[in-house]
Parts: sequence; C-alpha cells; structure tokens
Amino acid sequence: MAYKFDPETLASICGEVLDAPLETGERFDALIEKLSATYPDLIENRRRRWIATKAGGILGKISFLYMGLSEYLLIFGSPAATDGYTGRYNFVDVYKVVLAGRYLTYDLETDQIAPTIYEPGDLSWMKRGHARGLQIEAGSWHLEYGRGITITAIPFGTLDTIMSLAFRPLLMATGEFAALIRGNLRRRRARRGLR
Repeated sequence: MAYKFDPETLASICGEVLDAPLETGERFDALIEKLSATYPDLIENRRRRWIATKAGGILGKISFLYMGLSEYLLIFGSPAATDGYTGRYNFVDVYKVVLAGRYLTYDLETDQIAPTIYEPGDLSWMKRGHARGLQIEAGSWHLEYGRGITITAIPFGTLDTIMSLAFRPLLMATGEFAALIRGNLRRRRARRGLR
C-alpha cells in the first residue's frame, strides 16, 4: 500500500519549527503551515481545536490534522507532566516527533533497564504489536503519525476518555474525525473534477 506521509519528511519539517515560540502557539502554526505546503491536498493551513484525551492513563490534549482509513496525523501534548502506557496497536505503526519537552519510554516486554529519552527533533517509531511505558515531562508536545488500519487505534483512547472525562471529548473528537473525512472526500472530488 502506498502511504501519503513519510515519517522522515515529517521529522524534517518538525525540525524546521523548533525555534518558533511555543507559549504563544506559534510553533504549532509554523508546523501546520509547513505541513500544508508539503502536503497541500491533505493538510489545511489552519489550527484545529484542542480536545481533551486520556489513553493508557496519559492525560493531554490532541489536535487532529489528518484522518484517513490508513493514516492519521495529530499534535498531542500536555502542559503538565503525565505518564502511563502507550497502548498496543496490532495494526498501526506509530511515529512521534518531539516538538517540545522530553519523553522517557521503555519497552514493557524486554530486559530494558534504562529509559530511552526523546527530546525536541527526535523521531521515535513504535512498531505495530509493541507497547511502551511512557513519561511525558511538563510542557511536552509531539507530532504523531499513525500508519495502518487506523480505526483499530480508536478504542484504546475512546474507552479511557469516556471513563475519565465523560462524553464531551468523545463527541468533539467524533466531530473532528467527520470534518476531516469530509474534507478529504471534497479534495479528492475536486482533483477528479467532480462536485
């Protein structure tokens, strides 16, 4: 299957915006502008709303940039420190590029003793079927790219979010998914000359 996004290209784009101010959101705006210039048929040059999420005990905020059947792209992070479990996605590879802060991870099923540390600009890859313990320092953010059968990743975040944060974030996320899918279909039709 041919994928639309390339993890190395995403990491390179993230590296170009690390000097933009984070506190005012300029880093996110610069990232989205560069992503939309590189992938104009996939990413709109506008910031989408933040949605509360909790998955595997990790509490934070997400902003969806792209959602398709075989790929997704989002920004995730938290102003406060958080930790938990990454989840085990048997049908999705997950790539993360750190935009700010610091992430400490460890493989749950090996003899790894010391954590792997990721800092701004670092790209991590979690192969499908693997799981990690994760600690996110306060003020940490990343661009996350999922590649595979994306719908199989939704239950992990959905159940924890419903149990912890009630239904509002779920409804907001569903609205964002629908808007992104409609936008993808609209762009595809426009490329084919259909209305």
